[in-house]
Amino acid sequence: MKNAIPVLLLALLAGCGTPPAPPIMPVLPAAPSEPPLPVDVAGVELVRPSRPIIPDRRFVLTEFGAAGDGVTMNTSIFEHVIAAVAQAGGGKIIVPKGVYLTAPFTLCSNLELHLEEGAVIKAPDNFAATGLPDPASFKTQAEANARYQVPAPLISGKNLHDVALTGPGTIDGSGAHWWAWSERAARNVAQTQPGRIVFRRPHLVVINGCERLLVADLTFINSPMFHLVPRNITDLTIERVKVRAPWDGSAPNTDAIDPGPVTRAWIHHCDIDTGDDNIVIKSGGTDILIEDNVIKHGHGISIGSETTAGVNRMLVRRCTFEDTDNGIRIKSMRGAGGLVQNIRYTDITMKNVPNPIVLQLDYTDNNRPDFKGDPAKVPAIRHILIDHVTIKGARIAGIIHGLPDSPITNITLQDITVVAEKDFDIKDAESPVFERVSRIIKAGVAPRRPPGER
Repeated sequence: MKNAIPVLLLALLAGCGTPPAPPIMPVLPAAPSEPPLPVDVAGVELVRPSRPIIPDRRFVLTEFGAAGDGVTMNTSIFEHVIAAVAQAGGGKIIVPKGVYLTAPFTLCSNLELHLEEGAVIKAPDNFAATGLPDPASFKTQAEANARYQVPAPLISGKNLHDVALTGPGTIDGSGAHWWAWSERAARNVAQTQPGRIVFRRPHLVVINGCERLLVADLTFINSPMFHLVPRNITDLTIERVKVRAPWDGSAPNTDAIDPGPVTRAWIHHCDIDTGDDNIVIKSGGTDILIEDNVIKHGHGISIGSETTAGVNRMLVRRCTFEDTDNGIRIKSMRGAGGLVQNIRYTDITMKNVPNPIVLQLDYTDNNRPDFKGDPAKVPAIRHILIDHVTIKGARIAGIIHGLPDSPITNITLQDITVVAEKDFDIKDAESPVFERVSRIIKAGVAPRRPPGER
C-alpha cells in the first residue's frame, strides 16, 4: 500500500493532464444606482444630536417650599432650587402635580427641569402681578416706550451646556392679556381707538447658546409671542412636544418652535396647533431633520424670514398639514437675506392648505411693512427638492417668487399630486423641473373659511 499514492498521482497526471479551468461565469450588468438627488442632504436623515448628560441628583420643588395652588408666586423658590443644582454640579428638578405661578427665572447648565403629569409652570395672567405698568395708563406710544421694557422670557438660559426640559407637564404663558395689547390688536381697533398703545411681548422659553439641549414630552400653551426659541444651539433634540395657542387671529405671532442658529437638530413626533409659524428655522441653520410631525392651523413649516446667515442641508419628511395657511414655506426679503440651499421636503400630505408651496424672496413683514435693512443682504434660494407630496383643497398650487437680481434656481418637483383652484405662480425664477406632477385645477376645491378666520 505504501506505493499506492504515488501510482495514483501518476495515473491522474497521465490521464487528465492539467487540472480543468474553472467555469466561466457570465458578466452581469451593474445594478442601476439611484440617480443623485438635485440637493445635498446626504446623511441628514441620520442626524441624531448628542443628548445632555445630567448628574443623577434629584431636587423636588415642593421640598424647597413651592406651592402648586395656582395662587402663590414661586419665583424665589425656582431661583433657590436652580442655585442649589448649580452648586451641586447639576441634577434634575422635579415639579410635582400642581399649578406653580412664577415670574421669569433662569436655568443653569447640567440641569433637567422635569414636569410630572399634571404639573403646570404658569405665568401670571395680568401685568400687575409681575410689576408691569397697565398699558392703558400711557397716553402715547413714545411714553410707553420710555417707561416700559419687554420682560425676560418666563424660562430662559444663556451660554449653557447639557440642559433638558422634559414632560409630561405644561408650561403656560397666560398670553391673553398680552395679545390684547399687540400690534394686531392695535390694527383691529385703529378706527375706534386711534393711537392705541402696543406693548412689545416676551417669548415663553428662550435658550440662547447651549451645547446639547433636549426638549421632550412637554406641552407649551398660550405664549405672549413665540413659544420655544432655541438660539445658537449645537445638538438640539425636540421630540413629542405639543404646542397650543388660538389660531383664529386673536393670538398673533405665537410661533411654536423657532430654532436658529442651530447645528444638528432633530425635531420629531410633535403636535402643533398655533397662530403663526408652527416650526420655523431662523437664520444660520445646518444639518436639520424635521420628521413625523402633525401640523394644524398656523403657517406651516417655514424658513425665514431673516436668513442673513443662510440655511443649508435640511430634510423635512413624513409630516401632515391640515387647515394651515401655508405648508412648505421659505420666505425672505431684501435687507435681511442670505443663501437658503439644499433643502428637501418628502412624503408630505396637505389638506385644506391654501398656500401649500411658497418660495418667496419678496416677502413683506406685516409688523414691519417699511423695513429696509442692509441693501447688501440680498436673499437667494437654490437647490430645493419637493417630492412625494399630496395636496388637496389648495387655493393655488404654489408660489415661487424670486427677485429680479436674485432669481430662484434649481427647483425640482417630483411625484406630486395637487388639487387647487389656481396653477403655480412663478416670477423671477428659473423654470422648475416638473417630474410626474399631476395638477388638477378646478374652481371651488379650496374650503371657504368663515369671516374672521385667516
